Amino acid sequence: VAVDDPENILGYVEGFIRPAGQILHADKMEIFKAALNTARTSGGSFSGGGTFLGPGLLVAYVCLLHGRECGCGKIEFLAIDDAEFQHKRLVRYYRTAGFKEVRYVGEELKDIGDRLVWGGCGTLMTENVDKVLRKWTGVT
Repeated sequence: VAVDDPENILGYVEGFIRPAGQILHADKMEIFKAALNTARTSGGSFSGGGTFLGPGLLVAYVCLLHGRECGCGKIEFLAIDDAEFQHKRLVRYYRTAGFKEVRYVGEELKDIGDRLVWGGCGTLMTENVDKVLRKWTGVT
């Protein structure tokens, strides 16, 4: 949220903590480019945000810290396969961020359980919360 404009939201993560497993289940992350551009041009103390991982990394790690504080040791999410180009980009982004590919969730009978949990096809990715935090921050 922008300091001078609380309506100007940089981004958000949707998800929940699974009740039976200390797993942070991240469903969606969205960064609003217009808010990022406004922050860059506002003349305030904001600088950067244009790196490869950019503000998505910041939003994701706030989510990871919350999960860690709630006892989660692992994070899982699905790099959704809505379009081939975007799917490859998501997998590459999260692999670079430190996540591992578990398997592809497709349209086969064996994928029904995962499809019910995730709501679509894509690459299931996971990692230990502390390991990812250590990779990108001094937090352990």
